[in-house]
Parts: sequence; C-alpha cells; structure tokens
Amino acid sequence: MIKLSVALTLFASIVFYSCGDDSGIVTPQNKGSLYIAGFKHLDKNVEGTYELWASVETGLDHGENAYRSLGRFAVGTSGGLIDTSGGTFTPNLGKIANINDIGDVIITIQPPGYNDTIPSNIKLLGGAKQLQGNELVFDLSIQYTDILPISSQFFSAQAKYILASPTTGTASSQYQKGIWFTQDTAGSTLGITLPVLPDTAEWTYQAWVKDGADNYYNIGRFDAPNARDNNQLCELTGGLVWSVPGHDWLTANCPGGGLPDIQSLNNDYSVLITLEPKYEQGTALGKPFYLKIFERSISVNPFGTVQDMTNYFDSSQPLGQLRLSSN
Repeated sequence: MIKLSVALTLFASIVFYSCGDDSGIVTPQNKGSLYIAGFKHLDKNVEGTYELWASVETGLDHGENAYRSLGRFAVGTSGGLIDTSGGTFTPNLGKIANINDIGDVIITIQPPGYNDTIPSNIKLLGGAKQLQGNELVFDLSIQYTDILPISSQFFSAQAKYILASPTTGTASSQYQKGIWFTQDTAGSTLGITLPVLPDTAEWTYQAWVKDGADNYYNIGRFDAPNARDNNQLCELTGGLVWSVPGHDWLTANCPGGGLPDIQSLNNDYSVLITLEPKYEQGTALGKPFYLKIFERSISVNPFGTVQDMTNYFDSSQPLGQLRLSSN
C-alpha cells in the first residue's frame, strides 16, 4: 500500500487545480537532470558523441531494444554538459510515457556515423533506479552490471615492469629499447594484477610509452596479463617469446608515422596503461583514452631492475547521477 501510494503521488496522470473562478487540468511533465564527473571532451568526428539511454521494462525483455534515447550530449569547454546545439543538456523524456517504467539507465559513446536507435557497444556508465522521496535516482558507475563490474578490482591492482629486449634473443642486449610487464628477466613472473577481461566486455587494456614531446607509442592491446598483446610491429623475429604484454622497438623507421625512433627509454619517457573502448575506430586508436589505470616515469637502471607503476584509476574513473521526477 505504501508503494502504491508513493507511485500515485509521483505518477498520477492528471492533477486538478483551481485558480480564481477557473478550473482546468494540468498534465504532469517529466523532468530530469544529469550530473557527470570525469567525462572528457570527445572529438565528435573521430571519437563520437555521448548518449543517455533508459530501459523501459517490458516483461522479460531487457536487451538493446528495451532502451530509449534520452539525448546525445558533449562536454563543453567549461566542463559542463551541452546538447548537440550547444545549449545546456537536459534529458529528453519525450519517449518515456511513464518514468516509473524505467528499469535502469546507461551512457554510451556513439561512434561517428552511428545513427542506430539502439545503444552502441561502447558503454561507459550505468545504474539501476532507486526511489528517493519524490524522485527516481540512478547512481551511474562503470562497475554497473551491464558495463564492467570487474572494474571494482582495478583499485587494488598493481603493475610492474622491466626494461628488456627479448625479441633480440638476448633480453639484455638492447634492453633500453624495450619494456615488458614482468618481474623477472625470463618473462615468467606476471607484472600486472589486473583481472582478465571477458570476451563480452566492451573494453580492453592498452599500454603506451610517451616521450617528452607527448608522442605516444603503442605497446599493444591485451585482455589478460598472462598473454602477449596484439602488437609485434618493430620487434625482431626468431627471438624469445614472453607471454606477457610488452614491446621492443628494434627496427629502423618504426613505428613511423612521424614518430621518431626510440633510441633509449632513458630519455624522458613514461609508461601508462589505459582502459580503452574495444570498438574504437580510425585515429582514435592512435591515442590513449582518458580512463587511465597506471602511469609512471621510466627510470633506466641496470638490466633486470623491477619498476612499479602508480595506480590512478580512482581519480580517473567517471561517475554520474540522473534524477527524474514528475510535477
């Protein structure tokens, strides 16, 4: 009875009122506000556009077709959320007849040219509804069930690495030209304690080296700390194969593309690991996404020296809240 009373208070289809000698009917208006912390500006032509979605509960159906768009938005130059016309973003509830039918909400990145009426596979935040007073409140997190719940393990994860060049066949021979996420000179002890990403995850890990001019060198993408990454460019063939993420820059004019060759990682370089949308496209693949997990300046020590990275995920993860009500 209490739940029914609250529902009637919030979602009654008509409200009667009087003003002087006149009387009339007011149709309640759905309204909402979205707060986001930690989102960065996206180049809509390269990376895409943020979009807010609400699922409308229809029996047991909670697939992509259950979601209704509440509007696309961007992060403005001042950090606030703006709509596609440049005005302040307000959730568009025109496709939701009764906001009490909403089960949860998610935020996606819709890639350039993606105009489908269902969410893309790049899901950033999500949360289920809660009733607080006269409002429906959705606390949004990357740890939500439909996003990436194992990200809760990122906060306590560690990353360690050594400088080595195993693909030469002798890991110490040109060790200042390679970096590998291991804790020994045989590549047999894992250096990263991040959880294995399931095949269904919309995310992947990626490691990078950055020079003093802010040029980024791709180490490679990987879903597990006990397997090679997807990038063997610039390495030699016939050398040692270590089953951990890492990279050697040993061939001339590689990786190219305007990037200078890496002669030695002791020259103002740093290393970072990011969480990347698995379905990024085009030039977005060539720079780190803003969800940073680890970073550290590289110090060149004697071969075999294990170096630690700093965990930044707590400060880089985005959070949000959507609040909905009817007048």
